[in-house]
Amino acid sequence: PDGRSARTVGGIGAAVSLVVAILVAAFARLDGPSMHFDAWSRVSFGIDGLSAPLVPFVAALGLVVVLGTPTRFVSPGYVARLLASAALSIALLAAHTPLTLAVIWVLTGLPTALELRGRRGLRIFAAQHVASSVLVFAGVILAKMHDGLESFAAPMLVLGIMVREGVFPFHAWVPRFFVRAPLGSALLFVQPQLGAYVLARWVLTGPLAGSASWLLDVLGAVTMIYGASLALGQRSARRALGYLAVSQSALVLLGLADGGVLGATGALLVIAAVGLAQTGFGLALSATEARRGSLRLDVDAGGHSATPALAGSTLMLGLASVGLPGTLAFVAEDLVFHATLEARPWIGVLMVMATALNGIAVLRIAFRLFGGRRRSTGEGDLTLRERAVLGLVGATLVTLGLMPQPVLAPAKEALEHLTETPSLTVHAVATRR
Repeated sequence: PDGRSARTVGGIGAAVSLVVAILVAAFARLDGPSMHFDAWSRVSFGIDGLSAPLVPFVAALGLVVVLGTPTRFVSPGYVARLLASAALSIALLAAHTPLTLAVIWVLTGLPTALELRGRRGLRIFAAQHVASSVLVFAGVILAKMHDGLESFAAPMLVLGIMVREGVFPFHAWVPRFFVRAPLGSALLFVQPQLGAYVLARWVLTGPLAGSASWLLDVLGAVTMIYGASLALGQRSARRALGYLAVSQSALVLLGLADGGVLGATGALLVIAAVGLAQTGFGLALSATEARRGSLRLDVDAGGHSATPALAGSTLMLGLASVGLPGTLAFVAEDLVFHATLEARPWIGVLMVMATALNGIAVLRIAFRLFGGRRRSTGEGDLTLRERAVLGLVGATLVTLGLMPQPVLAPAKEALEHLTETPSLTVHAVATRR
């Protein structure tokens, strides 16, 4: 009862936050990005044109995870830490100065670290978070102490972001984290992709603009293919989900490397679309795990006939997370693909390969978990609450995939003034859907 009451209260709070975030993003006056590296003032917050589209997304993630986590895993403390994690992620998006951002960057790991107390996952999580925090703090300080950001601070800033995002060769912590942490906590820490947001701001508006394209291309391509390949051979569903998250996060790097409105819009939509879809996929796996225990992929577990809604949700949301046509993730990945195809066709070829591998990995997970024959264990199908949460996630992805303009137009408007050459290609691609 305590867990259910906590989830009810937490769900109401998260829903109110989502409504407020949507209203702010839709009606607030946004004059464009307001954080610059020459600003060194007291800690302050505010929403600008670059962060506004992502605030409702993070609020939605918090609501979905709080309501979608299986009852057996819910406690008042767990719900409180989930809400704190979502709130700190929104606070980072609202950071006005680099110093504010660096402080919130450190604090975003606190709720997850508290959740991992006494677990094996604490060590690997603490190692990556301390490393990324030290690098980001050092980069911010050096940006103020020296005139040339690229000479002194940029390498540390980029390294800190790479560690947080799980970019190759700093990817190993992500699948281990997914295996050892509560799945809801892992999803809410990884899927907002705060490192990608910070990188987007610095690439588009800061002194890294135009100087990091080749690096983002190489790291993004290697991470995308490497993560997709490793996701295919895992015996643990959680570990496979971790490698899928690594692979898909690389799409943001490829979109930012384009340097134009088309690629940046695609990167922004990848953060939201893939993040929401993978969160739904992870919650479907968590629901399966609550019924069966640890999920293995080296044998056919069966159970499709007993849990058809759970099996269908797992398959649909898994495919949606890797760009299923008709979903918002497909729109986002298509924008990134078109942005890279003309100037860097080799990236487009690798994107197609990685998408195919990720699709096969998702099919393998679904067929292993629900295919084959086995004796009935009496496990139940999705509850009404789980059907509502996963169904709403799927419906949102499909609706926005078929009619992307409500999210595409605000993202384009927020990003277009950041580049010297406005692009009409975004609208052209969207109108073909």
